[in-house]
Amino acid sequence: MIRGLSEQSRWLLAGTHNNRSISSILLVAVCVVWSQVGLGAETPDGHSTSAIRSSGKWLGDRGPADPRPFGNPVFGDGLLGEDYFQSKNRAWVEQGISTFGYVSVNGQWGSEGGPAHGISEALLMMTWEPVRRDNHSGRLVVGIAHDQTFGRPTTREFANNQKLVETPNDLDTDPDLTFTTLGLFHWEHEQRTGPESGWGFRGGQLYAPSYFGSARYLDDDRRFFMARPLAAAAGAQWVGFNDIGLGVNGIVWKGPLYASAAIMDGKANRQFLDVESLVDGQMLYLGEVGFERDFDGPNETALRLTVSHLDVQDGEGPAAGPGQSVIISGDKRFDGRWALAGRWSKSFERLSADYRESASLGLLWLVPFGRIQDLGGLGVFYADPSDAERGHESGFEIFYRLRLTQAIGFMPDVQYWYRDDPDGSRTRSWVWGVRMEFEF
Repeated sequence: MIRGLSEQSRWLLAGTHNNRSISSILLVAVCVVWSQVGLGAETPDGHSTSAIRSSGKWLGDRGPADPRPFGNPVFGDGLLGEDYFQSKNRAWVEQGISTFGYVSVNGQWGSEGGPAHGISEALLMMTWEPVRRDNHSGRLVVGIAHDQTFGRPTTREFANNQKLVETPNDLDTDPDLTFTTLGLFHWEHEQRTGPESGWGFRGGQLYAPSYFGSARYLDDDRRFFMARPLAAAAGAQWVGFNDIGLGVNGIVWKGPLYASAAIMDGKANRQFLDVESLVDGQMLYLGEVGFERDFDGPNETALRLTVSHLDVQDGEGPAAGPGQSVIISGDKRFDGRWALAGRWSKSFERLSADYRESASLGLLWLVPFGRIQDLGGLGVFYADPSDAERGHESGFEIFYRLRLTQAIGFMPDVQYWYRDDPDGSRTRSWVWGVRMEFEF
């Protein structure tokens, strides 16, 4: 569904093949996600939902209240302690003002040789909610991100060195070494027509993957899986390429069901407010219907169907021109201890992305060794490259996110990539990575 600010901090971006493996992964994910669940009052991260304003199903019940401080980081509170987080939450509750951000540093090494890859990201999110009424509310949302590659290779160049079609890290500045974007700058408003029904809209600079095709644990390589097939809808050609621009998004919901639609600039410069591009009328159209129950609770269940049409006249197909995509995604939590997340995405006509079709499935350990602030994960993926001369690419990733202090996290991970090409060439690559982040 359209997710709130605590979820938005995820950033940045021909031939006939046998698709039985992709279909099997998708079937498992959908069957698990569509199971019945109960209700709960505590999130699987151990945070009481009472700290978040409950005012409907869209955005009001997903306020950016910071769940910290956690109970037992490895080295205690560190630089940011309980007073800091209490003051943040008071500012949101009392004044409608919230700030959030982090700085992350990632390093990766590959078994195929070549230099190591290093990249960092800084993110700043700000929210001001001046409109607060019994049945409606409105807020301004701003998000700025800056990526910095530490010399060569870039993420794309590192992937080429490891003989991979997709990249083992969703962050990328290729071909340059830096990338800065004003990814969010919009007003969002919600009107509640009952305890479990309402409608809302947002307008301005939108980052589409924040609101369409989400699968929670498969959406953010800064917190969960690093490999792009497990951190984004890699098979949808607009994700990471045509996903930031000026537009409008509307949604209606009733009970656990919702429908959402958006129209936004399909070829905007992803770094700033590109009004000139909007005038050309080459747009990205998005629609989504979904089911959500016990959102943020210990037995959360979500299932979503997302369709899109990218009406961009930038050349001849199949690598350019208009095209469509379909995404089926969802997640399921089990008593706040385990979770599954799955996603399948496929592009039609326009094959501008590295994959024309991709399926991924993640198993998450939400309370590893009794530590509610840590997280462990195992993910698998299987994909069909857009280049017909490449065979199916598959692999797995294992990570563990360790909370060192209230603000500092440490996450090692290992990835294995596998591919047999039609010309007989083979790829068997290991990628090791580590990420450090400071979250304020």
